[in-house]
Amino acid sequence: MVIATSARLRLPLDHTAPAAARHGAKPILIGWGCEDEAWLGDAAVVISELVSNAVIHAGGCVELSLELRGGRVWIGAADMSSAEPRRRVATVDGGHGLAIIEDLTVRLHVQRYHRGKRVWAVLRPCPID
Repeated sequence: MVIATSARLRLPLDHTAPAAARHGAKPILIGWGCEDEAWLGDAAVVISELVSNAVIHAGGCVELSLELRGGRVWIGAADMSSAEPRRRVATVDGGHGLAIIEDLTVRLHVQRYHRGKRVWAVLRPCPID
């Protein structure tokens, strides 16, 4: 049996995108052997924050990418804005997203995507029983 090590999910360009991304990603991650509930919870938060940032600050997340590379899961959110993500001063109205992502991952990476960008977050290794 061959298991795919990458997946792409097209997302709606509105406020429903974070939930669609989480729900689409979970069975893929479980299929890769990532069944630890705490790890899946962290992955869901990272997915939500990446996609929400794209929706709020870049006009929408056009695609969620999931890749299994060297035992680590890479999550990428692509949008059509070339503006680099930047930390904002956190307030009660927001500005916590990148800090949350950085706390739950080992690396952030931005690459060009057509006329926009893809923001990658590399998760910690998933515990395997």
